[in-house]
Amino acid sequence: MNRSDAGSPSSTTREALLDAAESLFAERGVESTSVRDITKAAGANLGAVNYHFRSKDLLILEVFARRLRPLNQQRLAGLDELEATQIVPSLEEILRALIRPTVEDETSGKRRTDEFMRLISRSFQESNEELKTFMSGEFDEIIKRFDAAILRAVPGLVKEELFWRMTFLFGALHHGLERWTRFESMPIPPGLDPAHLRPDIEGFIQRFITFAAAGMRAAAAL
Repeated sequence: MNRSDAGSPSSTTREALLDAAESLFAERGVESTSVRDITKAAGANLGAVNYHFRSKDLLILEVFARRLRPLNQQRLAGLDELEATQIVPSLEEILRALIRPTVEDETSGKRRTDEFMRLISRSFQESNEELKTFMSGEFDEIIKRFDAAILRAVPGLVKEELFWRMTFLFGALHHGLERWTRFESMPIPPGLDPAHLRPDIEGFIQRFITFAAAGMRAAAAL
């Protein structure tokens, strides 16, 4: 898209279709959402999906690509910078490169990250093989690079154990982000002062890194 096209009726409709599709996919699933559902939610005519994306399948991929690619590019750039200056970056620095882009995206005024995380979770349950292939491709380099970096930083940790620890890490991150961003509407345990409980972005990141690093370094359960 040319810079001069930004804000044009065509680009506005395109973004409205992506926003509507993202919300509906997160709520209902990809296969259960029709083109008619998407265009109705976006306030667009029925032919808008074919005009802007050529097909529903390509719209689906674009919904994921517009959110995943910038995040993963930032993650890899952060890891590249670490590895360019240090032979073996610390575990804490590696984790910071992995999670900071997600936390910053949550506070950037964009659509809520927790909605997109629900969408990602749903994507692995869908029967759409093209989507599964796409998602695998988007995460292949992230998994390969960060797994290798963490294994170098934590001697004795093996790939099979790392698989589960990374699964737990992302589950904790998504839940923690939801708690943090919706702090005012969440119940607070008795005896805690809400005014001093919610950290700023740096405080949240540091608390999470401390928690995650301890989990990565813990002795294997089996």
